[in-house]
Amino acid sequence: MSDPVALVEKNIHISADRASHLSRLAHVKALSEDQLIEKALDILFSLADLLDSQVERQGWSFLSEDSLQHVWDNAEDAIYDNWRELYAPPAR
Repeated sequence: MSDPVALVEKNIHISADRASHLSRLAHVKALSEDQLIEKALDILFSLADLLDSQVERQGWSFLSEDSLQHVWDNAEDAIYDNWRELYAPPAR
């Protein structure tokens, strides 16, 4: 049996227009305003996790870029830059 979810009361301040929009949307979706806000927060947190993952990947890419540049951009590797001259593929 799952444990009951602990509920915390939190007061928020939003504009009258947003409060009205929230009420209408909750009514249309047949949810309470609390349920609607909870669903919206789930989406927001998932998006934040996704963005954090992308930032982390970009960070690793940035860190590895110098090392890869050193491996690829050197005199020994430069010979492969002229692969057409080395292998002389036939013209089509």
